[in-house]
Amino acid sequence: MSPADRNTLQIRTESDGPTGVVWLAGELDLSCAGQLDMAIAELCAGGAQRIVLELDQLQFMDSTGLRSVLVGDELCKVSGCELLIGNTSRQVERLFQVSGVAKRLPRRADADADTGRA
Repeated sequence: MSPADRNTLQIRTESDGPTGVVWLAGELDLSCAGQLDMAIAELCAGGAQRIVLELDQLQFMDSTGLRSVLVGDELCKVSGCELLIGNTSRQVERLFQVSGVAKRLPRRADADADTGRA
Protein backbone atom coordinates (compact mmCIF):
# COMPACT_ATOMS: atom_id res chain seq x y z
CA MET A 1 0.00 0.00 0.00
CA SER A 2 1.53 3.33 -1.01
CA PRO A 3 1.43 6.33 1.38
CA ALA A 4 -1.32 7.93 -0.72
CA ASP A 5 -3.42 4.75 -0.49
CA ARG A 6 -3.29 4.87 3.32
CA ASN A 7 -5.16 8.17 3.24
CA THR A 8 -8.07 6.85 1.22
CA LEU A 9 -10.76 4.50 2.41
CA GLN A 10 -10.61 0.96 1.18
CA ILE A 11 -13.62 -1.28 1.72
CA ARG A 12 -13.87 -5.00 1.18
CA THR A 13 -17.08 -6.91 1.86
CA GLU A 14 -17.79 -10.59 2.06
CA SER A 15 -21.02 -12.43 2.65
CA ASP A 16 -21.08 -15.97 4.00
CA GLY A 17 -24.67 -17.06 4.44
CA PRO A 18 -26.31 -14.99 7.17
CA THR A 19 -23.09 -13.15 8.09
CA GLY A 20 -21.56 -10.26 6.20
CA VAL A 21 -18.16 -8.79 6.98
CA VAL A 22 -16.96 -5.30 6.08
CA TRP A 23 -13.20 -4.66 6.28
CA LEU A 24 -12.12 -1.02 6.31
CA ALA A 25 -8.58 0.30 5.80
CA GLY A 26 -7.18 3.81 5.49
CA GLU A 27 -9.22 6.80 6.65
CA LEU A 28 -12.96 7.05 7.27
CA ASP A 29 -13.97 10.69 7.15
CA LEU A 30 -16.37 13.16 5.54
CA SER A 31 -15.05 12.51 2.04
CA CYS A 32 -15.91 8.81 2.04
CA ALA A 33 -18.31 7.94 4.88
CA GLY A 34 -21.12 7.37 2.36
CA GLN A 35 -19.19 4.38 1.02
CA LEU A 36 -19.57 2.59 4.36
CA ASP A 37 -23.29 3.41 4.39
CA MET A 38 -23.67 1.85 0.94
CA ALA A 39 -21.67 -1.27 1.84
CA ILE A 40 -23.84 -1.91 4.90
CA ALA A 41 -27.05 -1.21 2.96
CA GLU A 42 -26.04 -3.69 0.25
CA LEU A 43 -25.36 -6.45 2.80
CA CYS A 44 -28.68 -5.75 4.55
CA ALA A 45 -30.51 -5.84 1.22
CA GLY A 46 -28.74 -9.11 0.43
CA GLY A 47 -30.32 -10.74 3.47
CA ALA A 48 -27.49 -10.57 6.01
CA GLN A 49 -28.67 -11.28 9.55
CA ARG A 50 -25.38 -10.18 11.09
CA ILE A 51 -22.77 -7.69 9.85
CA VAL A 52 -19.31 -7.46 11.39
CA LEU A 53 -17.24 -4.30 10.94
CA GLU A 54 -13.50 -4.98 11.01
CA LEU A 55 -11.82 -1.65 11.79
CA ASP A 56 -8.29 -2.64 12.80
CA GLN A 57 -6.77 -1.34 9.55
CA LEU A 58 -8.25 2.16 9.91
CA GLN A 59 -5.58 4.74 10.62
CA PHE A 60 -8.10 7.54 11.12
CA MET A 61 -11.81 8.02 11.75
CA ASP A 62 -13.42 11.39 12.43
CA SER A 63 -16.86 12.21 13.80
CA THR A 64 -18.41 11.76 10.35
CA GLY A 65 -17.02 8.24 10.20
CA LEU A 66 -18.34 7.58 13.68
CA ARG A 67 -21.74 8.85 12.58
CA SER A 68 -21.61 6.51 9.58
CA VAL A 69 -21.05 3.53 11.90
CA LEU A 70 -24.06 4.62 13.99
CA VAL A 71 -26.21 5.11 10.87
CA GLY A 72 -25.16 1.61 9.79
CA ASP A 73 -26.28 0.26 13.15
CA GLU A 74 -29.70 1.90 12.74
CA LEU A 75 -30.00 0.62 9.16
CA CYS A 76 -29.26 -2.89 10.40
CA LYS A 77 -31.92 -2.63 13.12
CA VAL A 78 -34.51 -1.45 10.60
CA SER A 79 -33.52 -4.30 8.26
CA GLY A 80 -33.73 -6.92 11.00
CA CYS A 81 -30.04 -7.67 11.26
CA GLU A 82 -27.36 -7.01 13.85
CA LEU A 83 -24.27 -4.84 13.49
CA LEU A 84 -21.24 -6.01 15.46
CA ILE A 85 -17.85 -4.39 15.91
CA GLY A 86 -14.94 -6.72 15.24
CA ASN A 87 -11.32 -5.71 15.70
CA THR A 88 -10.46 -2.02 16.01
CA SER A 89 -7.30 0.04 15.65
CA ARG A 90 -6.10 1.99 18.71
CA GLN A 91 -7.29 5.26 17.19
CA VAL A 92 -10.77 3.92 16.48
CA GLU A 93 -11.03 2.29 19.90
CA ARG A 94 -10.07 5.57 21.57
CA LEU A 95 -12.72 7.42 19.54
CA PHE A 96 -15.31 4.79 20.54
CA GLN A 97 -14.35 5.13 24.22
CA VAL A 98 -14.29 8.94 24.31
CA SER A 99 -17.60 9.25 22.45
CA GLY A 100 -19.40 6.58 24.50
CA VAL A 101 -20.06 4.44 21.42
CA ALA A 102 -18.04 1.57 22.89
CA LYS A 103 -20.87 0.94 25.37
CA ARG A 104 -23.58 1.24 22.71
CA LEU A 105 -22.41 -1.10 19.95
CA PRO A 106 -22.03 -4.82 20.59
CA ARG A 107 -18.73 -6.55 19.91
CA ARG A 108 -18.30 -9.66 17.82
CA ALA A 109 -16.39 -11.36 20.65
CA ASP A 110 -19.28 -10.73 23.06
CA ALA A 111 -21.87 -12.05 20.59
CA ASP A 112 -19.73 -15.12 19.86
CA ALA A 113 -19.44 -15.84 23.59
CA ASP A 114 -23.22 -15.52 24.00
CA THR A 115 -23.86 -18.05 21.22
CA GLY A 116 -20.99 -20.38 22.08
CA ARG A 117 -19.07 -19.61 18.86
CA ALA A 118 -15.34 -19.56 18.81
